[in-house]
Amino acid sequence: RQEATHFLSWTWGYTVSTIRESLQSWLETQEGTRAEDVSLFMCFFVNNQYRILVEKTKIGADVLGATFETQLLRIGRVIAILDTWERPAYLTRIWTIFEQSCAIRM
Repeated sequence: RQEATHFLSWTWGYTVSTIRESLQSWLETQEGTRAEDVSLFMCFFVNNQYRILVEKTKIGADVLGATFETQLLRIGRVIAILDTWERPAYLTRIWTIFEQSCAIRM
């Protein structure tokens, strides 16, 4: 396991193929960056948002934003995935807008 090099910002509506193809396209634009040198942080594997939001569990709900921001600042780089250029679902989700707001403040 390696330290995360990039924070991946995405939405639940994306298919695995959308994420994979987007990352392949991104990697092609990163001159001198090899896939094996990139380690992604995906909140899906770290924050159980279903437990926090749907089950309304108190533990973590109050600190979810702070936890996210801490991880983002620690990692220092964000890859935002858009499903389409015109009218991306990414820009309709409040959480991804929050992620971009945090990224801008880095």
